[in-house]
Amino acid sequence: MEAIAHAQWDACGAFRPRGPRRRPAPEAGASRLARLGGPGLVVGSSASLQTSAALATTVFAVYGPAGTGALRFAFAAPVLLLVARPALRGRSSRFWVSAVVFGATLVALNFVLYEAIARVSLGTVVSLQFLGPLALALVGVHRRLDALWIAAAAAGVVSLTGGPSGGTTTGVALALVAAALTAVSLIVGRRLATESAGLDGLALAVGIAACITLPVSIPAAIATPNAHELALVAAVAGLGIALPYTLEYVALRAVPVKTFSVLLSLDPAIALLAGTLWLGQTLGPSEIVGVGLVVAASAGVVATRP
Repeated sequence: MEAIAHAQWDACGAFRPRGPRRRPAPEAGASRLARLGGPGLVVGSSASLQTSAALATTVFAVYGPAGTGALRFAFAAPVLLLVARPALRGRSSRFWVSAVVFGATLVALNFVLYEAIARVSLGTVVSLQFLGPLALALVGVHRRLDALWIAAAAAGVVSLTGGPSGGTTTGVALALVAAALTAVSLIVGRRLATESAGLDGLALAVGIAACITLPVSIPAAIATPNAHELALVAAVAGLGIALPYTLEYVALRAVPVKTFSVLLSLDPAIALLAGTLWLGQTLGPSEIVGVGLVVAASAGVVATRP
């Protein structure tokens, strides 16, 4: 686990300039890119993902949470496969096991998360989901300063949720299951990222997820072949799978798992903002405090990272 957590872009052999043009001290440049670009990729992924989740609620009444999630994979997989154009031959059995496990984990996570959002507010679900990455962040803490940022992020989650009493027991339970699946997806996703080049692993994993969900996506599309609704789901797929998973997949190569996990504490804050913009939700005083805490924790872990 420690070796995976400290893998950097250069260790993966990806994202290096091709051709004869070479810069002096490329390792230093890669280090600066990882320090500055990695956190930005995580924030961009969170913004895209939470906007997608808010928009997805508008088609739950048409396709249901499960149908909406399946159609997202059906629309996202061809895009990723076309962009990455991954080779199928020459892959190790370990790679295919990781790809299948990652794809299956994404399916379970998306379905459970959408079922939770259908029952509990978006901000509460995403805040509870963060308990998974937070648990990963607690693994291997050695510096007191790291513990401070983790504690700040945890306090922000508590302030943002205000307790789970506002949602159903089933919804809260589903959100906690999503937290566990999120932790699993981070571990498996990073392993797959270190075993593949570029976006090959991600594209194949999402393609596998689309195949797994075909029994749900095909009947959903046939039952309601409305062009406007399908176009909306396609947009949700782009914002909710293709773009954020690509950004996260690249970020996993640049940011240690612990740092990545604390940066994901932005998800509850962004989810509340997305709810305000798209669903008309309002921010209370405790929620504003929570936003400040998670932003401070995220900024702090980046600023103090050695």
